[in-house]
Amino acid sequence: MKVMEHAHFGRVETSALDGTDVVWESTSRLGDDEVEVQLWAGPSSEPDTEELDAFAACLTDLSALDTAARTALRTYLHEDRYFIEYHVENLEDSVTVVRLVRDAADEPVGADSFAAAMRLRSVGLWLGGLSDGPPVILDYMFDPDLSDQILAVKLTRDGTVVSVDWES
Repeated sequence: MKVMEHAHFGRVETSALDGTDVVWESTSRLGDDEVEVQLWAGPSSEPDTEELDAFAACLTDLSALDTAARTALRTYLHEDRYFIEYHVENLEDSVTVVRLVRDAADEPVGADSFAAAMRLRSVGLWLGGLSDGPPVILDYMFDPDLSDQILAVKLTRDGTVVSVDWES
């Protein structure tokens, strides 16, 4: 079925798509931040109730997804400090960088404090059949007004973290 009505997403239609596109979008609140949420589909995507229900559950408990994602971000940043170093070196006038460097007191900026300073900017939900990758992607940015670099945390529909990837 290429068209369906869903309690959370409303009318989801993929029959008119020529390529990959957003078929539903909204915003969600996470603490003080507004997070962009997009449901992506392609011409071969066929929405089903189970998949959309799982996505709706993810959005209903966005704070739990954020907690799992931040744990993965901290692990990633502990193992590979280059994302931190890139931002500390290139955004030295950033208020957040200045605070993190000051708080580190002559030590390198810590992965935990850096991860805590990152903001969830968007959530991408990818309908099945669109790609082989995980269907839930949380994009985190550090000082998004000054940097376009993203750490994308990729998860399964049930919230299991699959990977953290540096994207821009």
